Amino acid sequence: GQQELIRYSALLKNNTVLFKEYKQGTYEPLYVSNEFAVMMESDVDSVKDRLLGRGFFKIIYPSHRPFVRSMLKHGMNYKGEGNLSIQLVTAKKHMVWVDVHFAFIEEFGEKYIYCTYTDISALKDYEDRMRSIYSIMGQSFYQRTDATLAMLRINLTKDSIEETKGRDIYPSDAVTYSYTESMMKRLDNYLIPSERNRYMHLFDRWHLIEAYNDGITGTSMILYCTRPGGRACYVSISAEVTRHPLSGDMMAFFTERECNTEKVNEVLQGKILAQQFDMVAYLTGDRYGVTIGDEGLIKYGSIFPATKNGVYETYLKNQVYPALVGTTEDKRRVLKSLSMETVEEQLKENEPYVVNIEIEMEGETYYKRFDFYRADPDADFYILLKSDTTEIQKKQIAANEQLKEALEAANQANVAKTAFLSSMSHEIRTPMNAIIGLDSIALRDESLSNETRDHLEKIGGSARHLLSLINDILDMSRIESGRMTIKNEEFSFGSMLEQINTMIGSQCSDKGLIYDCRIIGHVSDYYIGDEMKLKQVIINILGNSVKFTPEGGMVTFVVEALKEYEGQTSFRFTMKDTGIGMDKSYLPKIFEAFSQENSSNTNKYGSTGLGMAITKNIVELMNGNISVDSEKGVGTIFTVELFLRNSERSGKDASTITPHDLKVLVIDDDPIALDHARIVLEEIGVAADICTSGEEALELIRLKSARRDSYNLIFVDWKMPERDGMEVTRDIRGIIGSDSAVIILTAYDWTDIEDEAKAAGVDSFMSKPIFASNVLSAFRGAIENKKTSPKDTGSVDLAGRRILLAEDMIINAEIIREVLKMEKMETELAENGQIALDMFASHPSGYYDAILMDIRMPVMDGLTATEHIRALDREDAKTVPIIALTANAFDEDVQHSLQAGMDAHLSKPVEPPQLYATLADLIRDE
Repeated sequence: GQQELIRYSALLKNNTVLFKEYKQGTYEPLYVSNEFAVMMESDVDSVKDRLLGRGFFKIIYPSHRPFVRSMLKHGMNYKGEGNLSIQLVTAKKHMVWVDVHFAFIEEFGEKYIYCTYTDISALKDYEDRMRSIYSIMGQSFYQRTDATLAMLRINLTKDSIEETKGRDIYPSDAVTYSYTESMMKRLDNYLIPSERNRYMHLFDRWHLIEAYNDGITGTSMILYCTRPGGRACYVSISAEVTRHPLSGDMMAFFTERECNTEKVNEVLQGKILAQQFDMVAYLTGDRYGVTIGDEGLIKYGSIFPATKNGVYETYLKNQVYPALVGTTEDKRRVLKSLSMETVEEQLKENEPYVVNIEIEMEGETYYKRFDFYRADPDADFYILLKSDTTEIQKKQIAANEQLKEALEAANQANVAKTAFLSSMSHEIRTPMNAIIGLDSIALRDESLSNETRDHLEKIGGSARHLLSLINDILDMSRIESGRMTIKNEEFSFGSMLEQINTMIGSQCSDKGLIYDCRIIGHVSDYYIGDEMKLKQVIINILGNSVKFTPEGGMVTFVVEALKEYEGQTSFRFTMKDTGIGMDKSYLPKIFEAFSQENSSNTNKYGSTGLGMAITKNIVELMNGNISVDSEKGVGTIFTVELFLRNSERSGKDASTITPHDLKVLVIDDDPIALDHARIVLEEIGVAADICTSGEEALELIRLKSARRDSYNLIFVDWKMPERDGMEVTRDIRGIIGSDSAVIILTAYDWTDIEDEAKAAGVDSFMSKPIFASNVLSAFRGAIENKKTSPKDTGSVDLAGRRILLAEDMIINAEIIREVLKMEKMETELAENGQIALDMFASHPSGYYDAILMDIRMPVMDGLTATEHIRALDREDAKTVPIIALTANAFDEDVQHSLQAGMDAHLSKPVEPPQLYATLADLIRDE
């Protein structure tokens, strides 16, 4: 019999346990199903061990053990069965509610208990939750406020009103009426027909029951009604539905509250928001809900949701995406920016999160703006405000068009200004050339009286001052156009100070001023920076100190090396004087262009009002700062602070080649390699020009060569597209001959191409990437081999050379003829380009050694004359040196000269040594 019971239990495969009583109150588990062991969070053998002896009670929650003892006491005395709901304690100390079906069996004088366990934990949780909900709803039902009009407890299942409370109750709300009867009688008090229909639908008992089964436990609405006393008001009606925890009936707690104030606030808020937004909605989870908005009221390009509640992603896909402007990728990008994932991520950092979109509907373009806000920092609940910005955007577009037109006008004005400055440069420099040239020639006359010599020297000084004013204007133009750059070259700091002190000291001595220059801290012999710009800044300020300090005063220049940091030294330059000073109110304006404290000073001291503006811009370009302090009648203090990079070179370096003396060009199509080369060269004090192609490099080489400012050294990458380094080198040699040293940069073995490269004009090779440690040695080797530094400019004898001079200004022509005559050259004059062309064509080949060509001339200008000369079918037309001698000083002017076929471009006024050197370089002995 016992084996049959065990076999029967195993066949059932339920949560079963078979016990045998082997003495009163003590039980032995004969069989434990695997399902029961899993429910007890253990295995079969472990459960058997727990149930052995009096362990039967140990798995039962203590408060339930008395029920089990009672069941055993009565049950073991007779055969029968029953049910009991108790809590068991699992092996992991968790509580499990079970319904136990037990059967008492007696076979062959032995007693057994057969138990089947059903897990009812979920049901118990549900019952507890229902009791809790019902309790909460019941408690709130009895909590009235001043706004509460009526409260009803309704049994929807039985269609009855169980309880009524309130201060303003309709007669039909009595418990003697059914809920349905009460609803129908209420309709007479609801004044708006559409609200009656909605009320009947929302609060119908079957609708409330079905909604509850769908997971909707409450509903509400606001309507306009008359109360039992006859007064009219807005009321909020709500119903919260739950199930009675004992009977299981569907219950509704019905509440009416007066909400006139809330209605007024809602209307006002809605109207105010509606003026600014065409939709107000909330977002939570994957859902949206529209709280304010009406598609019929949207004037332009409605992308209103199809329903006021729905899935947010569906709204974006169905209403927003089809209207978007742009490519498929553009639309996807916009949709991603509007997605819930992006909104949640963005609102963690910023609020509001704003997205502007462009849509097209019925051939018209509209603009919409989405503003997202987080309603609560601890809840994933967001507010969406959608507005139409079409009018604003169209006004902005129109404004942008106006700005674009204004910008174009400004650009045209800037071009006109550049043309004006170029023209002004030419028109002023031309007579300045005559003044300075004649002055220089006159001063060579040894028979001059002292008084006449003094007059001439003053004329020369005034002319050079006027030239400096012109240069100030051109400097300001370069700053405004962004064409002014700062170099990083190694320079002698001591030599710079010596030049400054010589110049300023001499000026102070002439004016009867005391000049004092002091150095504080350790100052090295060499630094890396822009020597010319730094010197210009200091001389500008010290020059003003001399200018505005009366006789007997003092000018002080203090140089302080403050501290070294990451290979740089911080400097403070203090320039102090005891001059006339400035009013405190003028100091904020001192660095403005054309600013002057007193216009009468212009006549007294001479100034463009640009010096301080240029100085400040240069200091800022050098990443420094400048400040000023002054007091009327006491004096002025200027302070300039900036960094200069340290140089490893000392004054004891006996090398004849210094980095700051070099002009270097690097050609490489790899921008990373170019950047690396630039950095390495800057580290050793060389400011290099860089080009990414051979064509760009050749154009730059032509330009530099025309200015007689050729590169000492050119680095060329071997492997480049279109033309490799050797081809580019051949072209370079075609422009500048053998003057500059050319080094091939390569990451490959150059053994196989070395002979070919040498034949093309390559001087040496260097492995990529370059390093500072081997650059200088390569410089020295290549340059010393080429003997390009220093350059011999006097190898050609100029005496007896015949020069054709094309110049329409007679006085300028006379000056140049005198300058050429000093070196025993012969000059033939042509008053314009046509005459120059005719004179060249009428003489035999080789008659003229060179042509000096002015650009602006009547009848035929210099550029046209040059083009015609180069086009002549004769041997020397292509080779005769033609040098532009002009007041046009801009790079584009040089470019035009080269394009016309000229060999060099010299800007007026030209210093005689520069003219001689250029002629000597271009004229070749046969």
